[in-house]
Amino acid sequence: MDNKQAKIFAAEIGADIPVLDLHGLYPSEALEQVEPFVFAMHKDKQDTGRIIYGGGTGVLRKEVLNYLQKHPLIEDVVEEGGSCLVLL
Repeated sequence: MDNKQAKIFAAEIGADIPVLDLHGLYPSEALEQVEPFVFAMHKDKQDTGRIIYGGGTGVLRKEVLNYLQKHPLIEDVVEEGGSCLVLL
């Protein structure tokens, strides 16, 4: 099991990881919260976090994933239905 698989497995079995819930926010509001969340994860040496954006029309999902995939601190993003795992 490589490092990425270990992080995903830990999140799936209920490891205590940081969570950011963006339900009900407009994309611009959500993106304002994503950067501080990622920075706090990095600062606290958390290598895995979850961002919840829900289902809806998919606009929020698209914007958040686009932002995360370009972020220099993020190693990978793993989608899981209405949320994603952020791996640093």
